Amino acid sequence: MGEPLRRIAVLTHYLTGATAAALAELAAAADRLGLELLMPAEEAAKHPAAAGLGYRSVDEAGLRSADLCLVFGGDGTILRSLSRLLGTDVPTLGVNYGNVGFLASLPREGWEAGLEKILTGDYRVVELLTVDVLLGGEHYSAVNDVILSRVAPRHVLQLEYEVAGVTVGSMFCDGLIIASPTGSTAYNLSCNGPIVEWNAGVLVLNFIAPHSLGFRPVILRPDHVITARNVSPLQECEVVADGDVVGRLCCGDEVRVTAGHQVARLLMQSEGSFYQNVEEKLFDRRDAR
Repeated sequence: MGEPLRRIAVLTHYLTGATAAALAELAAAADRLGLELLMPAEEAAKHPAAAGLGYRSVDEAGLRSADLCLVFGGDGTILRSLSRLLGTDVPTLGVNYGNVGFLASLPREGWEAGLEKILTGDYRVVELLTVDVLLGGEHYSAVNDVILSRVAPRHVLQLEYEVAGVTVGSMFCDGLIIASPTGSTAYNLSCNGPIVEWNAGVLVLNFIAPHSLGFRPVILRPDHVITARNVSPLQECEVVADGDVVGRLCCGDEVRVTAGHQVARLLMQSEGSFYQNVEEKLFDRRDAR
């Protein structure tokens, strides 16, 4: 059992019409549940009616002082909340308003009952390993993955890679994925990579469309440093952290990728599990029982 949660910050995805009813329902229950509802300024601008419902607009410091960040959205919105709150004790709880909602603990229909149990302390927080990338003297963090991706669609990349100071090889490919356990079910999964349990302290190294009959994705220790170098004669590649382009590698340029120093905090129902999410959301077996 955790501590009761009262200061609730709310984030929503870009389809504001779909989440408007949920915001109103949460506001209607706020007095009964003893909640203080917070909303970052840019979120409040998306929902002009929020102030009238009792949501208080806060700055970044106010967001980081919440007990919980409640997200009405899909995996992308949940991921942005996890990234935004790195370095804080504020966990993120997702209500699935997306397509898959692998990171969401509550369903779109009937989320109110689950939330009430959670607010009383019936929950657990999973600490998720992150990925750090060093590029041009700057550090960037990702909850899901760091990706090296070709820029020109008709030209192949050639990437050389090292692990723990040992050159493993050179690969012609469309790109390289270094994923956390959380990110193992994202781009890595679509490239035939392994599904990794959230609590596993490992990283996954996988290539996008490798020109090889022998390569298989590699599971790496979290203390090992991965160095990737663009040795393509002409082709540049983008470095992408959780979907955001953070730089480019020209021929001879390299990046260093490691397990992150900070953890992301995902809140789940006490009875929820990673394997339940895999069965219900990745294999779509919700109606098979």
